[in-house]
This record gives sequence, C-alpha cells and structure tokens, in this order.
Amino acid sequence: MSNSIPDISEVLLFDPKFLDPSQPTGFWFCSDPEDVLAIQINAGCLRTLGDWNTIGQYESFFLQFCYVLVVCADPEKRAVMVKELRHRLPNVILLAVEDKGFRRCSSVRALRDTYGLKAVDQILLDTVEIPAYGLLDLADVKQPDVSRLDKALFGISNLDQATGGAIMGELSVWTGKRGEGKSTLLDQFLLEAIDQGYPVCAYSGELPAWKFKYWASLQAAGPDYLTMKRDKLSGREIPEPTPFAREMIDAWWRGRFLLYDIGTSTYHDASNILRVFRYAHRRYGARVYLVDNLMTARFRGNDRDFYRAQSEFVAELAAFAHDNDVHVHLVAHPRKTERIDDSDAVSGLGDITNLADNVYALEKESQEDRQQDSVLTILKNRFFGERKRSIGLNFEPRSKRFYKSGTGNPKKAYGWALSGPQQFVELPDTANDPFAEKQGQDRGGGGGAA
Repeated sequence: MSNSIPDISEVLLFDPKFLDPSQPTGFWFCSDPEDVLAIQINAGCLRTLGDWNTIGQYESFFLQFCYVLVVCADPEKRAVMVKELRHRLPNVILLAVEDKGFRRCSSVRALRDTYGLKAVDQILLDTVEIPAYGLLDLADVKQPDVSRLDKALFGISNLDQATGGAIMGELSVWTGKRGEGKSTLLDQFLLEAIDQGYPVCAYSGELPAWKFKYWASLQAAGPDYLTMKRDKLSGREIPEPTPFAREMIDAWWRGRFLLYDIGTSTYHDASNILRVFRYAHRRYGARVYLVDNLMTARFRGNDRDFYRAQSEFVAELAAFAHDNDVHVHLVAHPRKTERIDDSDAVSGLGDITNLADNVYALEKESQEDRQQDSVLTILKNRFFGERKRSIGLNFEPRSKRFYKSGTGNPKKAYGWALSGPQQFVELPDTANDPFAEKQGQDRGGGGGAA
C-alpha cells in the first residue's frame, strides 16, 4: 500500500498488496470478506467490529480512487451500505451494482464460480450512480402544472390574480402599523381557506380565545346574518351573529378551525407554537397556519440573542411550510417609519423577509376623498415576481370584512349558509391533544378555540 494512503486498516478489511488507486476499476466496497477475496484488486469491506461512524474520517483514502463501487447481492443490506457511505463520504463518486448484475447469485464469489471471472468484470455494466444528497439532474425533476398548484385563494380577485393565492409550501409575512387591520384581514383569509376545504390553525398572541372567535364569527356570518344589540350601560350598538348563524357556523368550522391558546400568558414559547402546529398537521390535516404575531412569541436566551432567535423561528416556520406542503402566514410589525414601501421596513433582522416567499403591507388610506379604506401592497412575491403592486380594499365595519374596492361585495356567503345543516365525522379521542380542552369549552358555551 502506498505511504500516501491513510491507514484505514482499523475499520476496513483489505489486502494492502492488492491496492492500486491508479487502476480504472475504482474501489469495490464489499459486504463481506468472501467477496473481498473473490475480487482481490482494490476490494475491501467493513471489519466485523468496524463502525460506519468512523468511515467519514478516512474520506481522503477513498478519494484516491476514481470511484467507490458498492458490491452487495442482498438488496436490503446494499441499501444500508449505500445510505451510510453516501452520508459519510459526501465528496466521493459513489456507484452501486444493481440486482441484475449478480445474475441471481447470492454473492460475487457465487457469481465467479457459476459464470467465471468475465461475469465479475461485466458487473460494472449494471451499476447506478448514487448522487450527492440534494444534487439533482434537472432533466429528472418532475414539474407540476404551475396553473394548478395547490393553493388557498384569498377571495379577493385582483390579489389572487397577482399572487396566485396562498400557495402551499410557502411562508407569507404580513406587516403594517398597529390597528391597520392585519389580523382582521388574515382571519378572513383563514375563513376563505376553510371554505375551500383546507383546515386551518391559528396562534393569536394578543386576543383571548373568546374575542378571537367573536371577530371570526362576525366575518363568517357576514352583514346579512348579524343582529345588533344595545349595551345597556354605554348605549353602544354591538353586532353579533344571529342564533341560527352561530349554530351553523360552529358546525361548519368544527374540526377545521383550530386555535392555539394557552390562557393568560402574555408571551407564548416559540418552540411550543411549532410543536402544536406539527400536531395540528398530523392530527387534523391543517394546511393553512397563522402566527399573529411574531412579537408575542417568547424566545429563549437573553436580549442580545432576541433577533437571532426570531430569525431562527422564522426559518423553522419556512421549513415547516415547505416540508409539509402547507402555507404559513406570519404577522410582523414594521420598523418606525412614515411609509412602508419596501420589505426592509419589517422590524427585526433582514433575513426574516429574505426567508419569506411573500411579503405584504396593509395600510389605511388617509385621503379624505378616498375611494378605498385600505391599501394592500405586495412588497415581495417570489413565484410570480410581483412587487410594489397596490390593491385597494374597502371595509364593512359590522362584519369586519374586507373586500375589493370599487366592484367588490362584502356579502359573500360561506359554505355554512349555502349547504344547510352539515354532517361531520366525529374525530377519535387522542391523548395529549392540545386543542381538546378548548373545543370542549366551546361546546359548553364558553369561549372555545374552534
């Protein structure tokens, strides 16, 4: 063995006198000593007490060969060898012999004894390359029909046309000054998702559960199904859904609208938000999520680490959206500025909006002779490239509904009002269900989550 080759004999069984990296055959990584003896030239196998974890320390040994060939007739054992070697040797060109190369023989030795040495040489004709993790041949990538991507439409026609809707696998950041209506608009988008058959899950760090439900109920009911009640003390007229509408809405969104609420805590731990989101996806199949808002999530560590922790949380939300093919909406406050005209206006580190697929800003219209109540600006849209496009919105105050200015209509009827009484399959009980208690309160007349 050449002195330039690292000593790997502690983990690899081979005959040094048969090693020659200059040979074009590469290194044959076998499953057992018998196959090593049958091949001899540039062949070796993991020792009985060898450890896959240490193989990576000797990558320079394998890099001296033009490639490494996994030689194992057992498909299951071969799959393990390929997985371990690909993971431990990321820079090595890795090949594997396919089943047909062994001609139904149980080993290389059996192949040689049955068909001769020529059959062993021909084994190279039946190999497949194992690419590095994450490295794809673009020609092999399957492209979906981009006109039919899985999405939840916003229900505002010009916004849907500009962005394609809330496309699954993406993260959207929403910003705007306090009181501009971000939370209200996003609650409405959750109702739109439910109406399209997508269960949703929301985290609201600012509103108690009963108040969150009250606002969402007004939006679900719409102006045609509201009644006004007078507050005896203040004299204020207060809207609420009619008893019929309230009952129908609860049936419509039961099991489809989940709210993560942990009571009176002012700050909610960011890791718990992600944990509950993952549960909502596995247990209820939730596809659209809302974090309202980033500033109310509690991050571990001191103040110096605050923005770094925020960034890591947003990165995890983006990964959650991508890995589970869901859409996540995140509310983030803007920096102190007169006008929000760029995604850099979002408070915190710049990579919060860099990680987002979409960035939107909602601002109230200040002109006295305005034709619209608010302006929604698309600051970033990664898929279609829309940027700086403004969409006018009007607002119906009783039902808390936004709608397209000019030709829009706040009286859209959601599914509960169109299909009459609905039947839903009762979900089985599950231990440690974070939504069970809140749903039970709702059924009992309290301020429930769903």
